[in-house]
Amino acid sequence: MGAAASTSGLRTLFNPFRAMRELGRRSAELDGLPAGRTVGGARVRRFAAVLLLAYSVYSQVQTNLDGSFISPLAFVLSMIAVALYLNRTGRFVRDWVPVLVGIVAYGVTVKAVPRLGVPVHYTPQIDADKVLGFGTLPTTWLQEHLYGGHTGPLEVFSLAMYLSHFLAPLILAFLLWTAWNGRGFHDLLFGILAVSILGDITFLAAPTAPPWLAADHGLIPPVHPVIRDALYDLHLNSVAARKGDPSSYNIVAAVPSLHVAWPVICLLVIRKHQLPKWLLSAQALLALGIVFAVVYTGEHYLVDGVVGIVYALAAWWLVQWILARRQAAQKVHPHPAPAPASN
Repeated sequence: MGAAASTSGLRTLFNPFRAMRELGRRSAELDGLPAGRTVGGARVRRFAAVLLLAYSVYSQVQTNLDGSFISPLAFVLSMIAVALYLNRTGRFVRDWVPVLVGIVAYGVTVKAVPRLGVPVHYTPQIDADKVLGFGTLPTTWLQEHLYGGHTGPLEVFSLAMYLSHFLAPLILAFLLWTAWNGRGFHDLLFGILAVSILGDITFLAAPTAPPWLAADHGLIPPVHPVIRDALYDLHLNSVAARKGDPSSYNIVAAVPSLHVAWPVICLLVIRKHQLPKWLLSAQALLALGIVFAVVYTGEHYLVDGVVGIVYALAAWWLVQWILARRQAAQKVHPHPAPAPASN
């Protein structure tokens, strides 16, 4: 009996779909505990949620005072607090642990790529952008016509758009998870993961430099460090000090632009699941704002964004194809209902 249980446990561990089903069953049991459904239990749970949310706010304030932008700990704690308040802690573990593991894995991969010594490409993007810009670089043209030499409203807007790359998809995912009962959540999760993997493969095979790095090497006219200067002017010194530091992040990951690819995935999710039109409009405006910001600030060429859109569409097609095949397989071979427990 013990050997059979051990073998079954190993099969569950090494079968991701079976593991997710088991995790889903356990999460439902956790959320359905009788103690959490009583009046007293609900009060204790909600009080704990409020305390946890207060602590997350405190952590975020301390992070800002230390010169940083977003505290990952505060962000995660605030999501847990909402899940606890809604009595959905088990489902939070089931749905969000894979997301958090994916984020950590992505961060490790991004930092590892520049250390592999693969030659960095500088000129193909410049040539392509001159074609798109009818002989001039869009970054150069925008900075010549819009940059006033200091941090103004346009630069603050561009900084917000640039930083939203990572934050906005997480906020959208949490909205889907809470307000729309998970509708589109897994499409968003797998879409972001797929396009990020495709991007990482490209970064590894063909590292590409952004405009500001090409300017540092004298290959294009000077590019003003709009993002870094704005961070310093907003007293986010800790973040500003890491800007352009190859030991902090992969600075040769221009093509494809995941800044552009991720918002496109978000748009496709909202469209597929027919979510409110205001959300679609807001996401479309955000995507346009990000494209403008990354080109204006010299973080990406315009062609990087175009390739990012192509990668997003390819990743979306791949995810939808895999999901459709899995759904078809489940219809042909449905999972058997669990046997009733014996007394």
